[in-house]
Amino acid sequence: MRIIQSKIKYSTLYTPLEVKSLEVGYGVPCNILIKKEDDYVIVIERGTILTQRLYQMLERQEVLYVTKQNGGNDKISAVTLLVYIKANINYTDKTLELINRVNSEIFDSYLRDEANTIDIASLSQVVLSVIFLMKNSPEYLKNVMALFPKEYNLAYNSLHVMLYAVHLGNILKMDSTQLLQLGTAALLRDIGTKKVLTSIMTKESGLTTEEFKSMQKHTTLSLKIAQQNALYDTNIIDIIMHHHECQDGSGYPKGLHGSEISQLASVLGICDVFDALTNDRPHRKKYSYYEALKLMMKDVTMAPKFDQEQLKLFLHSLL
Repeated sequence: MRIIQSKIKYSTLYTPLEVKSLEVGYGVPCNILIKKEDDYVIVIERGTILTQRLYQMLERQEVLYVTKQNGGNDKISAVTLLVYIKANINYTDKTLELINRVNSEIFDSYLRDEANTIDIASLSQVVLSVIFLMKNSPEYLKNVMALFPKEYNLAYNSLHVMLYAVHLGNILKMDSTQLLQLGTAALLRDIGTKKVLTSIMTKESGLTTEEFKSMQKHTTLSLKIAQQNALYDTNIIDIIMHHHECQDGSGYPKGLHGSEISQLASVLGICDVFDALTNDRPHRKKYSYYEALKLMMKDVTMAPKFDQEQLKLFLHSLL
């Protein structure tokens, strides 16, 4: 263990750190210090990847310290996610793993909860972490797509659509508030599928008219559940409700047409379909990213459904 800085006074600024709050394999979220005589010295800098050897060396220290503003005894959670993201910003695989972990915990808790409680504030922290990453690295989405889990479930699907949406929103120069609204709506847009019969959601053949109508209800169900969890933002409400509307008026639930659809809902609609096409579904195999975008831009049935300018920007950003 190498001392990298010494003679840091003012003991009132520091608080003990529990080693068990740290995780091997990730960048440490803040500077870690020890007390030496009447000074505090930094022994590990923020962002250093914590190896097993370093962890064992820390365990042998009598007391470890961090600055009080950083705390240090919290495990990786929605509250501490952005801190860990900043510490691991140079490691694409680590940041995706962190985001996946926290997001999956939120969704797993929601799916188990009979009262349909979902932590919207924590989901917003996941979005803020993604916004930070994409603001600091415009190529983040391109770098991370190859690392997406192959499994198709609500948590992964929602996260991937959110990543696409924040990326496209960033290209369209949306401000931070709009990106947060768009990303939060992406994570909430399909929570209502929990209330749709599994037999419909996993059916391998085409849906009957009645089954399709039942499936379409997931937008209103998602909105209802979100509002039960104290969602009040009118823009997020609009995006959730209208992300299946289409430019040619063929969408649902209201059959909105063209400019009647908000830019945010239009962006999410593109990202939702793109993710659906590029994943295996019960009734078909997945398309490649290129094949999916080609369908959305050239197919006579699909192309009229999307804002083609937004779609072209999305395509060029992935080249």
